[in-house]
Amino acid sequence: MKRQSRETAFKVIYQIDMGKNDMETALQITMDNDGLNQKEQLFCRQLVLAVEEQLDEIDQMIQRNTTGWTIDRMMSVDRNLLRLAVYEIVYGGHITPEGAINEAVELAKVYGQKRSSAFVNSILDKVMKNEEKRSGNIVEAAEDAEETTAQETDAAPAEPVVIMHEISEEEAERLMHANRNEIE
Repeated sequence: MKRQSRETAFKVIYQIDMGKNDMETALQITMDNDGLNQKEQLFCRQLVLAVEEQLDEIDQMIQRNTTGWTIDRMMSVDRNLLRLAVYEIVYGGHITPEGAINEAVELAKVYGQKRSSAFVNSILDKVMKNEEKRSGNIVEAAEDAEETTAQETDAAPAEPVVIMHEISEEEAERLMHANRNEIE
């Protein structure tokens, strides 16, 4: 459940960063296209809002832990995977830092270029070692709400299906912007 929500949150953050959609449009279209249930939508929305709220500080942390790159020069896929994972490492209490790194590396293998997973892993490892945990986990409140919603509906969440394979940057861009064609 959280893996699919996290992947959808990454897609939304990517769309916002690329200027293709405003946050609410990106959230609604992407969550609908990805078939997220109510619990998954809540978690996804909270992740996106949390990253956007802390974006300046997250970008500063990424920059402090990067050698030879500026955040603007990074591939957009890598930059936005880093943003999501840094939030989860530094602010989140819903996943371990190692778990957040693993999730980001797996998404980099799907959406990034050949070396994206190593690049993302390297930076996130430094963030985990060099940055202090911060309070302000917005997502914790969402998890409590998720549990309440699940108890009320007694519905079992569908298991997400993640297909893992390496794709080109062009294919990643096409996948990320499939929603744009539907809007136009």
